[in-house]
Amino acid sequence: MDSIAIFGTSIAHIHFKAIHSLLQTISNKGITVYIYEPFHAHLNSQSTSFSYSTFKNIKTINPQCVFCIGGDGTFLKCAHLFYKQKTPILGINYGKLGFLADVPPENIEKVIQDIQDKNFTILKRSLLSYTIETNNTKKKGIALNEISLQKSNILKLIKINTFIDDSYFCSFWADGVIISTPTGSTGYSLSLGGPIITPNSNSFIIHPIAPHTLSVRPVIIPDTSKIVLQAEGNYTNFLLSNDFKSTLIHSLPKISVEKSTNTVNTIQLNSITFFDTLRKKLNLGLDVRK
Repeated sequence: MDSIAIFGTSIAHIHFKAIHSLLQTISNKGITVYIYEPFHAHLNSQSTSFSYSTFKNIKTINPQCVFCIGGDGTFLKCAHLFYKQKTPILGINYGKLGFLADVPPENIEKVIQDIQDKNFTILKRSLLSYTIETNNTKKKGIALNEISLQKSNILKLIKINTFIDDSYFCSFWADGVIISTPTGSTGYSLSLGGPIITPNSNSFIIHPIAPHTLSVRPVIIPDTSKIVLQAEGNYTNFLLSNDFKSTLIHSLPKISVEKSTNTVNTIQLNSITFFDTLRKKLNLGLDVRK
């Protein structure tokens, strides 16, 4: 491994010394370090000096992988920036929970050795591709975790007609609807009581937000399906969210969602499995009676 790109956004000053040590450890392995320019400026805004090469466009440096420094929110931003280049991403957790950024920073030396020894696999995580139509205009976007259509600043429920592969599925009377990838099953969908799906599952979750009817439950469908959400009624204030981005919509939207032809390539270390992360982060199967 010749070079690593370092991505981050903002990070607490208390972590600067640890990040400096992390970067030094990488350099001592004979690996060239490139820091994303805005992140480099953030790091140098404090007293610690980070004298490493910088980059704006990852195409100009062509690194073997990207180390994403932060939490899951930072990882999502990293994925949105670099997914087209197919450069594999590894999340170094300086955030909180950390399902995507699942590597503890204190393990960085072993992590580098594992990567050099090829003790990992490349996990191709599915992306959602969506098109939103409002007032004869169309906008496109992608999401790694989920897309949600929600009400904005109204107390009443909204009605969202849902279609799968051009067939009517049902109408949700709810605060909104989430469409989640397997990666997103440990995000917003999980907080609503949705199922956990392994990242390599070929499926989507359709999950209403606070539905009026108690019999309504999340539904898992194949990721070959095309989903259409169409809002109905007199309300014209909606919130469309995809991962970390939100957009206000002031007319009745129609949203078409399907699996993207692109993926986000992530590094899955052999020493840290998805199930290891679940047990650690969620205390899965922990006997609390002790």
